[in-house]
Amino acid sequence: MQILLADDHVMFREGMRPFLSSLAEQVEILEAGSYPEVVAHLDGGAIPDLTLLDMKMPGMNGATSVAAVKERLPDKPVVVLSGLVDRELMVNSINAGASGYIPKKLSGAAMVSALRLMLSGERFLPVMMLNTDQANADEHNGPSAMGNRKDRLTKREKDILFLLKDGLPNKVIASKLTLSEVTVKSHLCSIFRKLGVSNRVQAIRCYSSETLE
Repeated sequence: MQILLADDHVMFREGMRPFLSSLAEQVEILEAGSYPEVVAHLDGGAIPDLTLLDMKMPGMNGATSVAAVKERLPDKPVVVLSGLVDRELMVNSINAGASGYIPKKLSGAAMVSALRLMLSGERFLPVMMLNTDQANADEHNGPSAMGNRKDRLTKREKDILFLLKDGLPNKVIASKLTLSEVTVKSHLCSIFRKLGVSNRVQAIRCYSSETLE
C-alpha cells in the first residue's frame, strides 16, 4: 500500500508514520510539506492508495485543492486533515470529493479506525461535527425519524448492531460474523456516523427505539 501524507509539520508526519504503517503489512509512505510537493509526487507517477491532505499547509486552496487531487485520483480515498473543528470546511471538503475529514485532535487509534473505514469505501465524518440540530430533530420526531436513519445502514451493519444490543464485545461479534475485529470496529464507526451517535450505548438505544428489519 502506498500512502501520501501531506502536512507542513515534520513532527506530525513522523508521529503519524507508526499508525499509517499499521494499515497494511507493507506500507510505503510518501511525504509532502506543501501542496506543490503533492502535485510533484502525482506528476512523478505516484498513485497513492490513500492521500491525507493538511488544509493549512502552504499552497493549499481549501476545497479547490481537494477537488484537484481527487480528480487525479478518482478511485482512491483522499482525506482531509485539519487542526480546525470547522463544520463548513468539512462539508466543503466532502462536496469536493474527500472521503472524510479528520480533526487532528482524534487519538491515533481512532484515526486508524477511521482510515480503515475509508479504505473500505465508506466515508468518515467525526461525530463531534455532525449536525446536532438534525439529531435533536430526530429525537423529537420519534421512532419514524430514527427509522429513516436506520435505513441508511447496510445489511452487514444491521447484523453488527443486532449483536451489539446483546452486549457482545467486538471480538465475539467478529467471530460470529466471520470478520476480523478491525473490520467490526470500522463498521461500528460507520454505524455511529449514520445514526448520529457517538458510542455503543447510544447506538443500542437507537436500535431499541424501533426493530431493525
